[in-house]
Amino acid sequence: MYTLYKIYYNDYCAYLGRTKQPIAARLRGHFFNKPMHKNINIALVSKIEIASCKSQADMYLYEVYYINKLKPPINQDDKAHDALTVELPELKFVEYTPKLMDKWREEIAKKETAREQARLARQKKLILTGLDE
Repeated sequence: MYTLYKIYYNDYCAYLGRTKQPIAARLRGHFFNKPMHKNINIALVSKIEIASCKSQADMYLYEVYYINKLKPPINQDDKAHDALTVELPELKFVEYTPKLMDKWREEIAKKETAREQARLARQKKLILTGLDE
């Protein structure tokens, strides 16, 4: 399957991607900052939409087309500085919510809390060490 996906922050498309792998696996890679994935802040995600393409070539073409049409801020590659002069038939995007989205949000929030606690503990240690001198 050849899939395009849009990740929204509030009401705007923040990122547009493509994948041949299962969409949930691809999204997990973005949210958990895996190699070869653009890091996406799961806490800011308001909506995800997906569309299927008939071929890999169509998927590549539509990815570049939509990046240049929508100008998602997280996308850096394939973004031209001028406007499109062609129009392609619109793909039908449908809203998609991974079954594990809530679990992923909780898991990431716990990791961030643990990181923050470790950072505060290091600061406290530095302060206390400075007081001993």
